Amino acid sequence: MLVVRAEEPEPLNMLFKQFFPEMGVLIITTEGAVSRIAECSGAGIHSFLVQPFSLRKFKGAVAQTLDRTRSVEEGLRSKILTTLEQANRLLASEAEASQFFKLIVEMSATGTRADYVSLAVKDEVTGKFVINAEQGEFKPAWETVCQELMAIGEPILVDGTTENHSHLHRLMTEAGISSVLCIPLAIKGDVIGAMNHIKVSDRAQFASSDVNFASILAWWSSIALENVQLLSRAQKQRLHVEELLHELSLAQENERRRVAIQIHDGVAQWMVGASYSIKACSTLISKSKLAELKLELYNIEKTLQRSVKELRRAIANLRPLPLEEMGLVEALRRAAEGLGEEGMRYHIEVDGELPKLSFAEETTTYWIVQEVLTNIRNHSKASDVYLRIQFSDALVLVEVSDNGQGFNPDEVLSSAVPLEHMGLLGMQERARLLGGNLTITSTPGQGTAVGFSFPVSSRVAMKTTV
Repeated sequence: MLVVRAEEPEPLNMLFKQFFPEMGVLIITTEGAVSRIAECSGAGIHSFLVQPFSLRKFKGAVAQTLDRTRSVEEGLRSKILTTLEQANRLLASEAEASQFFKLIVEMSATGTRADYVSLAVKDEVTGKFVINAEQGEFKPAWETVCQELMAIGEPILVDGTTENHSHLHRLMTEAGISSVLCIPLAIKGDVIGAMNHIKVSDRAQFASSDVNFASILAWWSSIALENVQLLSRAQKQRLHVEELLHELSLAQENERRRVAIQIHDGVAQWMVGASYSIKACSTLISKSKLAELKLELYNIEKTLQRSVKELRRAIANLRPLPLEEMGLVEALRRAAEGLGEEGMRYHIEVDGELPKLSFAEETTTYWIVQEVLTNIRNHSKASDVYLRIQFSDALVLVEVSDNGQGFNPDEVLSSAVPLEHMGLLGMQERARLLGGNLTITSTPGQGTAVGFSFPVSSRVAMKTTV
Protein backbone atom coordinates (compact mmCIF):
# COMPACT_ATOMS: atom_id res chain seq x y z
CA MET A 1 0.00 0.00 0.00
CA LEU A 2 1.12 3.55 -0.80
CA VAL A 3 0.06 6.78 0.99
CA VAL A 4 0.61 10.02 -0.98
CA ARG A 5 -0.33 13.64 -0.51
CA ALA A 6 -1.22 15.54 -3.67
CA GLU A 7 -3.01 18.70 -4.76
CA GLU A 8 -2.18 18.65 -8.49
CA PRO A 9 -2.76 15.71 -10.90
CA GLU A 10 0.44 15.98 -12.98
CA PRO A 11 2.97 14.80 -10.37
CA LEU A 12 0.52 12.08 -9.36
CA ASN A 13 0.39 10.71 -12.92
CA MET A 14 4.16 10.32 -13.02
CA LEU A 15 4.08 8.58 -9.64
CA PHE A 16 1.42 6.03 -10.68
CA LYS A 17 3.49 4.92 -13.68
CA GLN A 18 6.16 3.54 -11.32
CA PHE A 19 3.87 1.06 -9.53
CA PHE A 20 1.64 -1.91 -10.29
CA PRO A 21 -2.03 -1.10 -10.94
CA GLU A 22 -2.93 -3.70 -8.26
CA MET A 23 -1.13 -1.65 -5.57
CA GLY A 24 -3.48 0.11 -3.16
CA VAL A 25 -2.96 3.88 -2.99
CA LEU A 26 -4.42 6.24 -0.37
CA ILE A 27 -4.40 9.82 -1.74
CA ILE A 28 -4.55 12.66 0.79
CA THR A 29 -5.72 15.92 -0.79
CA THR A 30 -7.89 18.99 -0.28
CA GLU A 31 -11.60 19.23 -0.99
CA GLY A 32 -11.03 21.62 -3.88
CA ALA A 33 -8.51 19.34 -5.65
CA VAL A 34 -10.13 15.93 -5.10
CA SER A 35 -12.29 16.05 -8.25
CA ARG A 36 -9.37 16.97 -10.55
CA ILE A 37 -7.15 14.27 -9.05
CA ALA A 38 -9.90 11.63 -9.25
CA GLU A 39 -10.40 12.37 -12.98
CA CYS A 40 -6.74 11.86 -13.85
CA SER A 41 -5.97 8.94 -11.52
CA GLY A 42 -7.32 6.38 -13.99
CA ALA A 43 -7.88 2.69 -13.12
CA GLY A 44 -6.48 1.32 -9.92
CA ILE A 45 -7.14 0.78 -6.22
CA HIS A 46 -7.38 4.42 -5.17
CA SER A 47 -8.89 5.77 -1.95
CA PHE A 48 -9.23 9.48 -1.13
CA LEU A 49 -8.94 11.21 2.23
CA VAL A 50 -9.83 14.92 2.35
CA GLN A 51 -8.09 17.27 4.74
CA PRO A 52 -8.59 17.97 7.54
CA PHE A 53 -9.16 14.48 9.05
CA SER A 54 -8.91 12.77 12.40
CA LEU A 55 -6.65 9.85 13.32
CA ARG A 56 -9.72 7.59 13.40
CA LYS A 57 -10.62 8.61 9.83
CA PHE A 58 -7.06 8.03 8.67
CA LYS A 59 -6.99 4.52 10.17
CA GLY A 60 -10.34 3.77 8.61
CA ALA A 61 -9.17 4.94 5.16
CA VAL A 62 -6.01 2.81 5.45
CA ALA A 63 -8.04 -0.26 6.47
CA GLN A 64 -10.46 0.30 3.58
CA THR A 65 -7.63 0.59 1.06
CA LEU A 66 -5.97 -2.56 2.37
CA ASP A 67 -9.28 -4.48 2.20
CA ARG A 68 -9.84 -3.42 -1.40
CA THR A 69 -6.26 -4.38 -2.29
CA ARG A 70 -6.68 -7.83 -0.75
CA SER A 71 -9.97 -8.37 -2.57
CA VAL A 72 -8.43 -7.47 -5.91
CA GLU A 73 -5.37 -9.69 -5.29
CA GLU A 74 -7.52 -12.64 -4.21
CA GLY A 75 -9.69 -12.24 -7.30
CA LEU A 76 -6.63 -12.06 -9.54
CA ARG A 77 -5.04 -15.13 -7.95
CA SER A 78 -8.32 -17.05 -8.13
CA LYS A 79 -8.51 -16.26 -11.84
CA ILE A 80 -4.89 -17.36 -12.27
CA LEU A 81 -5.45 -20.68 -10.49
CA THR A 82 -8.62 -21.37 -12.50
CA THR A 83 -6.68 -20.81 -15.72
CA LEU A 84 -3.90 -23.02 -14.38
CA GLU A 85 -6.25 -25.89 -13.54
CA GLN A 86 -7.72 -25.80 -17.03
CA ALA A 87 -4.25 -25.77 -18.60
CA ASN A 88 -3.11 -28.74 -16.49
CA ARG A 89 -5.99 -30.88 -17.73
CA LEU A 90 -4.69 -30.56 -21.28
CA LEU A 91 -1.18 -31.90 -20.59
CA ALA A 92 -0.36 -34.79 -22.89
CA SER A 93 3.32 -34.38 -23.81
CA GLU A 94 6.61 -32.90 -22.64
CA ALA A 95 6.17 -30.01 -25.09
CA GLU A 96 2.82 -29.13 -23.52
CA ALA A 97 4.36 -29.47 -20.07
CA SER A 98 7.05 -26.98 -21.08
CA GLN A 99 4.34 -24.46 -22.04
CA PHE A 100 2.57 -25.19 -18.77
CA PHE A 101 5.71 -24.44 -16.74
CA LYS A 102 6.21 -21.24 -18.69
CA LEU A 103 2.68 -20.22 -17.72
CA ILE A 104 3.44 -21.12 -14.10
CA VAL A 105 6.44 -18.80 -13.80
CA GLU A 106 4.59 -15.97 -15.57
CA MET A 107 1.70 -16.28 -13.12
CA SER A 108 4.01 -16.52 -10.13
CA ALA A 109 5.98 -13.46 -11.23
CA THR A 110 2.74 -11.51 -11.64
CA GLY A 111 1.16 -12.75 -8.43
CA THR A 112 4.19 -12.19 -6.19
CA ARG A 113 5.56 -9.15 -8.07
CA ALA A 114 8.95 -10.85 -8.24
CA ASP A 115 11.68 -9.42 -10.48
CA TYR A 116 12.72 -12.94 -11.45
CA VAL A 117 11.12 -16.38 -11.19
CA SER A 118 12.56 -19.71 -12.34
CA LEU A 119 11.29 -23.28 -12.31
CA ALA A 120 14.12 -25.83 -12.19
CA VAL A 121 13.91 -29.63 -12.34
CA LYS A 122 16.54 -32.04 -11.02
CA ASP A 123 18.28 -34.08 -13.72
CA GLU A 124 17.87 -37.81 -12.97
CA VAL A 125 21.41 -38.62 -14.14
CA THR A 126 23.56 -35.77 -12.80
CA GLY A 127 21.36 -34.72 -9.87
CA LYS A 128 21.80 -31.04 -10.84
CA PHE A 129 18.93 -28.56 -11.15
CA VAL A 130 18.16 -27.54 -14.73
CA ILE A 131 15.95 -24.51 -15.44
CA ASN A 132 12.84 -25.44 -17.45
CA ALA A 133 11.15 -22.03 -17.47
CA GLU A 134 11.93 -18.52 -16.22
CA GLN A 135 10.46 -15.02 -16.15
CA GLY A 136 12.60 -11.90 -15.88
CA GLU A 137 16.25 -11.26 -16.60
CA PHE A 138 18.64 -13.58 -14.80
CA LYS A 139 21.99 -12.27 -13.60
CA PRO A 140 25.01 -14.58 -13.20
CA ALA A 141 25.62 -13.20 -9.71
CA TRP A 142 22.38 -14.86 -8.57
CA GLU A 143 23.50 -18.39 -9.50
CA THR A 144 25.09 -19.19 -6.14
CA VAL A 145 22.08 -17.88 -4.23
CA CYS A 146 19.68 -20.01 -6.30
CA GLN A 147 21.78 -23.15 -5.87
CA GLU A 148 21.96 -22.57 -2.09
CA LEU A 149 18.18 -22.16 -1.92
CA MET A 150 17.41 -25.31 -3.92
CA ALA A 151 19.89 -27.38 -1.90
CA ILE A 152 17.88 -26.69 1.30
CA GLY A 153 14.98 -28.77 -0.04
CA GLU A 154 12.19 -27.01 1.89
CA PRO A 155 10.20 -23.74 1.60
CA ILE A 156 12.32 -20.77 2.58
CA LEU A 157 11.80 -16.98 2.66
CA VAL A 158 14.77 -14.73 3.37
CA ASP A 159 14.80 -10.91 3.45
CA GLY A 160 16.11 -8.06 5.56
CA THR A 161 13.86 -8.98 8.50
CA THR A 162 14.97 -12.62 8.66
CA GLU A 163 17.16 -13.30 11.68
CA ASN A 164 18.75 -16.61 10.63
CA HIS A 165 20.45 -17.71 7.37
CA SER A 166 23.35 -15.31 7.79
CA HIS A 167 25.28 -17.08 5.03
CA LEU A 168 22.43 -16.50 2.58
CA HIS A 169 22.13 -12.88 3.73
CA ARG A 170 25.76 -12.31 2.82
CA LEU A 171 25.37 -13.95 -0.60
CA MET A 172 22.21 -11.94 -1.27
CA THR A 173 23.89 -8.67 -0.36
CA GLU A 174 26.81 -9.45 -2.67
CA ALA A 175 24.38 -10.32 -5.49
CA GLY A 176 22.19 -7.23 -4.99
CA ILE A 177 19.12 -9.22 -3.88
CA SER A 178 16.72 -7.84 -1.26
CA SER A 179 14.40 -10.85 -0.85
CA VAL A 180 14.24 -14.48 -2.00
CA LEU A 181 11.51 -17.11 -1.88
CA CYS A 182 12.10 -20.76 -2.78
CA ILE A 183 9.42 -23.48 -2.90
CA PRO A 184 10.57 -27.07 -3.62
CA LEU A 185 8.73 -29.34 -6.05
CA ALA A 186 8.20 -32.82 -4.66
CA ILE A 187 6.76 -36.14 -5.79
CA LYS A 188 5.87 -38.60 -3.01
CA GLY A 189 8.27 -36.88 -0.63
CA ASP A 190 11.20 -36.74 -3.03
CA VAL A 191 12.37 -33.26 -4.08
CA ILE A 192 12.54 -33.19 -7.88
CA GLY A 193 12.76 -29.44 -8.51
CA ALA A 194 12.21 -25.94 -7.11
CA MET A 195 10.69 -22.55 -7.85
CA ASN A 196 12.92 -19.56 -7.07
CA HIS A 197 11.59 -16.00 -6.65
CA ILE A 198 13.87 -12.96 -6.42
CA LYS A 199 13.26 -9.28 -5.62
CA VAL A 200 16.02 -6.69 -6.04
CA SER A 201 14.34 -3.35 -5.21
CA ASP A 202 15.40 -1.73 -1.95
CA ARG A 203 13.33 -2.99 0.99
CA ALA A 204 11.13 -5.08 -1.39
CA GLN A 205 9.93 -8.18 0.43
CA PHE A 206 7.73 -11.22 -0.15
CA ALA A 207 4.65 -11.49 2.07
CA SER A 208 3.22 -14.62 3.68
CA SER A 209 0.41 -14.53 1.11
CA ASP A 210 3.11 -14.78 -1.59
CA VAL A 211 4.40 -17.96 0.07
CA ASN A 212 0.91 -19.50 0.00
CA PHE A 213 0.33 -18.49 -3.62
CA ALA A 214 3.73 -19.77 -4.78
CA SER A 215 3.17 -23.02 -2.86
CA ILE A 216 -0.08 -23.64 -4.74
CA LEU A 217 1.68 -23.05 -8.05
CA ALA A 218 4.51 -25.36 -6.98
CA TRP A 219 1.96 -28.03 -6.08
CA TRP A 220 0.42 -27.80 -9.55
CA SER A 221 3.90 -27.97 -11.06
CA SER A 222 4.72 -31.12 -9.07
CA ILE A 223 1.53 -32.79 -10.30
CA ALA A 224 2.37 -31.81 -13.88
CA LEU A 225 5.90 -33.23 -13.54
CA GLU A 226 4.57 -36.48 -12.11
CA ASN A 227 2.04 -36.75 -14.94
CA VAL A 228 4.77 -36.18 -17.52
CA GLN A 229 6.98 -38.82 -15.90
CA LEU A 230 4.12 -41.34 -15.80
CA LEU A 231 3.28 -40.58 -19.43
CA SER A 232 6.90 -41.01 -20.45
CA ARG A 233 7.14 -44.35 -18.62
CA ALA A 234 3.89 -45.53 -20.17
CA GLN A 235 5.16 -44.66 -23.63
CA LYS A 236 8.44 -46.48 -23.00
CA GLN A 237 6.56 -49.52 -21.71
CA ARG A 238 4.30 -49.48 -24.75
CA LEU A 239 7.31 -49.35 -27.07
CA HIS A 240 8.94 -52.15 -25.06
CA VAL A 241 5.80 -54.30 -25.36
CA GLU A 242 5.66 -53.65 -29.09
CA GLU A 243 9.31 -54.66 -29.39
CA LEU A 244 8.69 -57.83 -27.37
CA LEU A 245 5.70 -58.73 -29.54
CA HIS A 246 7.83 -58.24 -32.63
CA GLU A 247 10.62 -60.35 -31.15
CA LEU A 248 8.11 -63.02 -30.13
CA SER A 249 6.66 -63.14 -33.62
CA LEU A 250 10.16 -63.36 -35.06
CA ALA A 251 11.10 -66.11 -32.59
CA GLN A 252 8.01 -68.11 -33.55
CA GLU A 253 8.84 -67.79 -37.22
CA ASN A 254 12.44 -68.81 -36.59
CA GLU A 255 11.22 -71.78 -34.54
CA ARG A 256 9.07 -72.94 -37.46
CA ARG A 257 12.01 -72.58 -39.82
CA ARG A 258 14.27 -74.43 -37.39
CA VAL A 259 11.88 -77.39 -37.15
CA ALA A 260 11.41 -77.44 -40.92
CA ILE A 261 15.16 -77.39 -41.55
CA GLN A 262 15.77 -80.01 -38.87
CA ILE A 263 13.26 -82.40 -40.43
CA HIS A 264 14.41 -81.65 -43.99
CA ASP A 265 18.13 -82.01 -43.31
CA GLY A 266 17.71 -84.93 -40.92
CA VAL A 267 14.74 -87.26 -41.08
CA ALA A 268 13.82 -86.47 -44.69
CA GLN A 269 17.34 -87.21 -45.92
CA TRP A 270 17.52 -90.43 -43.92
CA MET A 271 14.17 -91.57 -45.33
CA VAL A 272 15.37 -90.85 -48.86
CA GLY A 273 18.46 -92.92 -48.17
CA ALA A 274 16.30 -95.72 -46.77
CA SER A 275 14.13 -95.73 -49.94
CA TYR A 276 17.24 -96.15 -52.09
CA SER A 277 18.38 -98.98 -49.85
CA ILE A 278 15.02 -100.72 -50.25
CA LYS A 279 15.40 -100.55 -54.03
CA ALA A 280 18.86 -102.04 -53.64
CA CYS A 281 17.31 -104.89 -51.66
CA SER A 282 15.21 -105.87 -54.68
CA THR A 283 18.36 -106.26 -56.72
CA LEU A 284 20.03 -108.30 -53.99
CA ILE A 285 17.00 -110.59 -53.72
CA SER A 286 16.95 -111.22 -57.46
CA LYS A 287 20.63 -112.14 -57.32
CA SER A 288 20.18 -114.21 -54.16
CA LYS A 289 22.86 -112.30 -52.30
CA LEU A 290 21.39 -113.06 -48.88
CA ALA A 291 24.38 -111.97 -46.79
CA GLU A 292 24.47 -108.55 -48.41
CA LEU A 293 20.68 -108.35 -48.21
CA LYS A 294 20.75 -109.03 -44.47
CA LEU A 295 23.29 -106.23 -43.95
CA GLU A 296 21.28 -103.80 -46.07
CA LEU A 297 18.08 -104.60 -44.16
CA TYR A 298 19.94 -104.07 -40.88
CA ASN A 299 21.10 -100.62 -42.06
CA ILE A 300 17.55 -99.75 -43.16
CA GLU A 301 16.24 -100.77 -39.76
CA LYS A 302 18.80 -98.55 -37.97
CA THR A 303 17.96 -95.62 -40.26
CA LEU A 304 14.23 -96.01 -39.59
CA GLN A 305 14.81 -96.29 -35.84
CA ARG A 306 16.95 -93.15 -35.93
CA SER A 307 14.30 -91.31 -37.96
CA VAL A 308 11.49 -92.31 -35.59
CA LYS A 309 13.57 -91.18 -32.60
CA GLU A 310 14.32 -87.82 -34.19
CA LEU A 311 10.67 -87.30 -35.16
CA ARG A 312 9.56 -88.06 -31.60
CA ARG A 313 12.11 -85.62 -30.28
CA ALA A 314 10.93 -82.90 -32.68
CA ILE A 315 7.30 -83.53 -31.68
CA ALA A 316 8.23 -83.43 -27.98
CA ASN A 317 9.92 -80.07 -28.49
CA LEU A 318 6.67 -78.67 -29.88
CA ARG A 319 4.63 -79.74 -26.87
CA PRO A 320 4.00 -77.46 -23.84
CA LEU A 321 7.04 -77.33 -21.59
CA PRO A 322 7.01 -79.67 -18.56
CA LEU A 323 8.08 -76.83 -16.27
CA GLU A 324 4.90 -76.36 -14.24
CA GLU A 325 4.66 -80.05 -13.35
CA MET A 326 8.27 -80.84 -12.50
CA GLY A 327 10.17 -77.53 -12.18
CA LEU A 328 13.12 -76.19 -14.13
CA VAL A 329 15.87 -78.46 -12.80
CA GLU A 330 13.90 -81.68 -13.22
CA ALA A 331 12.80 -80.59 -16.72
CA LEU A 332 16.45 -80.00 -17.66
CA ARG A 333 17.40 -83.39 -16.24
CA ARG A 334 14.74 -85.02 -18.41
CA ALA A 335 16.04 -83.14 -21.43
CA ALA A 336 19.57 -84.37 -20.69
CA GLU A 337 18.42 -88.00 -20.53
CA GLY A 338 18.33 -88.03 -24.32
CA LEU A 339 22.12 -87.80 -24.30
CA GLY A 340 22.28 -91.21 -22.65
CA GLU A 341 20.50 -92.72 -25.63
CA GLU A 342 23.39 -91.47 -27.76
CA GLY A 343 25.95 -93.11 -25.46
CA MET A 344 26.95 -89.87 -23.68
CA ARG A 345 27.35 -89.39 -19.94
CA TYR A 346 25.66 -86.29 -18.49
CA HIS A 347 26.32 -84.56 -15.18
CA ILE A 348 24.04 -81.90 -13.60
CA GLU A 349 25.17 -79.64 -10.75
CA VAL A 350 23.06 -77.02 -8.94
CA ASP A 351 25.03 -74.73 -6.66
CA GLY A 352 23.09 -73.69 -3.56
CA GLU A 353 19.57 -72.30 -3.64
CA LEU A 354 17.94 -71.05 -6.82
CA PRO A 355 15.56 -68.07 -6.73
CA LYS A 356 11.93 -68.34 -7.72
CA LEU A 357 12.01 -67.55 -11.41
CA SER A 358 9.27 -66.08 -13.56
CA PHE A 359 7.66 -68.18 -16.29
CA ALA A 360 9.58 -66.26 -18.98
CA GLU A 361 12.90 -66.82 -17.19
CA GLU A 362 12.30 -70.55 -16.74
CA THR A 363 11.05 -70.97 -20.32
CA THR A 364 13.99 -69.13 -21.83
CA THR A 365 16.51 -71.08 -19.73
CA TYR A 366 14.90 -74.37 -20.71
CA TRP A 367 14.86 -73.61 -24.45
CA ILE A 368 18.47 -72.40 -24.52
CA VAL A 369 19.75 -75.47 -22.68
CA GLN A 370 17.64 -77.73 -24.90
CA GLU A 371 19.08 -76.08 -28.02
CA VAL A 372 22.62 -76.58 -26.72
CA LEU A 373 21.92 -80.24 -25.92
CA THR A 374 20.49 -80.76 -29.43
CA ASN A 375 23.65 -79.32 -30.96
CA ILE A 376 25.81 -81.52 -28.74
CA ARG A 377 23.85 -84.63 -29.69
CA ASN A 378 23.95 -83.90 -33.42
CA HIS A 379 27.44 -82.47 -33.89
CA SER A 380 29.81 -82.73 -30.94
CA LYS A 381 30.76 -86.45 -30.81
CA ALA A 382 31.29 -85.90 -27.08
CA SER A 383 31.42 -88.58 -24.42
CA ASP A 384 30.72 -86.32 -21.39
CA VAL A 385 28.40 -83.34 -20.99
CA TYR A 386 28.28 -81.06 -17.92
CA LEU A 387 25.34 -78.81 -16.95
CA ARG A 388 25.88 -76.37 -14.10
CA ILE A 389 23.28 -73.94 -12.66
CA GLN A 390 24.30 -71.29 -10.15
CA PHE A 391 22.75 -68.24 -8.45
CA SER A 392 25.14 -65.45 -7.46
CA ASP A 393 24.91 -61.66 -7.03
CA ALA A 394 21.28 -61.56 -8.24
CA LEU A 395 22.26 -63.42 -11.43
CA VAL A 396 21.32 -66.88 -12.60
CA LEU A 397 24.32 -68.51 -14.30
CA VAL A 398 23.91 -71.56 -16.54
CA GLU A 399 26.79 -73.32 -18.28
CA VAL A 400 26.71 -76.34 -20.59
CA SER A 401 30.06 -77.82 -21.63
CA ASP A 402 31.26 -80.94 -23.42
CA ASN A 403 34.50 -82.69 -24.34
CA GLY A 404 33.57 -83.05 -28.01
CA GLN A 405 35.26 -82.04 -31.24
CA GLY A 406 34.46 -78.34 -30.89
CA PHE A 407 34.05 -75.81 -33.69
CA ASN A 408 34.76 -72.20 -34.67
CA PRO A 409 31.80 -70.04 -33.50
CA ASP A 410 32.71 -67.13 -35.79
CA GLU A 411 32.72 -69.37 -38.86
CA VAL A 412 29.34 -70.87 -37.97
CA LEU A 413 27.72 -67.47 -37.38
CA SER A 414 29.03 -66.18 -40.68
CA SER A 415 28.29 -69.34 -42.67
CA ALA A 416 25.29 -70.08 -44.84
CA VAL A 417 24.45 -73.30 -42.98
CA PRO A 418 20.94 -72.32 -41.89
CA LEU A 419 20.24 -74.69 -39.01
CA GLU A 420 23.43 -74.16 -37.02
CA HIS A 421 23.57 -70.45 -37.81
CA MET A 422 19.98 -69.86 -36.78
CA GLY A 423 20.31 -71.96 -33.64
CA LEU A 424 23.15 -69.84 -32.26
CA LEU A 425 21.44 -66.57 -33.19
CA GLY A 426 18.20 -67.80 -31.63
CA MET A 427 19.93 -68.53 -28.32
CA GLN A 428 21.55 -65.09 -28.29
CA GLU A 429 18.22 -63.43 -29.07
CA ARG A 430 16.41 -65.29 -26.29
CA ALA A 431 19.10 -64.27 -23.81
CA ARG A 432 18.89 -60.63 -24.89
CA LEU A 433 15.11 -60.51 -24.33
CA LEU A 434 15.72 -61.35 -20.66
CA GLY A 435 18.38 -58.65 -20.38
CA GLY A 436 20.97 -61.40 -20.17
CA ASN A 437 24.14 -62.43 -21.91
CA LEU A 438 25.18 -65.58 -23.79
CA THR A 439 28.76 -66.57 -24.58
CA ILE A 440 30.04 -69.42 -26.73
CA THR A 441 33.58 -70.67 -26.19
CA SER A 442 34.84 -73.39 -28.50
CA THR A 443 37.95 -74.47 -30.34
CA PRO A 444 38.16 -77.30 -32.87
CA GLY A 445 39.32 -80.45 -31.05
CA GLN A 446 38.92 -78.95 -27.56
CA GLY A 447 35.19 -79.10 -26.76
CA THR A 448 32.60 -76.39 -26.31
CA ALA A 449 31.22 -74.31 -23.40
CA VAL A 450 28.04 -72.22 -23.63
CA GLY A 451 27.44 -69.76 -20.79
CA PHE A 452 24.14 -67.99 -20.15
CA SER A 453 23.39 -65.45 -17.41
CA PHE A 454 20.52 -63.07 -16.65
CA PRO A 455 19.36 -60.88 -13.73
CA VAL A 456 16.42 -62.41 -11.90
CA SER A 457 13.20 -60.46 -11.44
CA SER A 458 12.50 -62.05 -8.04
CA ARG A 459 14.99 -62.77 -5.26
CA VAL A 460 12.67 -64.97 -3.25
CA ALA A 461 14.87 -68.06 -2.91
CA MET A 462 13.61 -71.62 -2.76
CA LYS A 463 15.70 -74.67 -2.11
CA THR A 464 16.20 -76.80 -5.22
CA THR A 465 17.75 -80.23 -5.32
CA VAL A 466 18.57 -82.63 -8.08
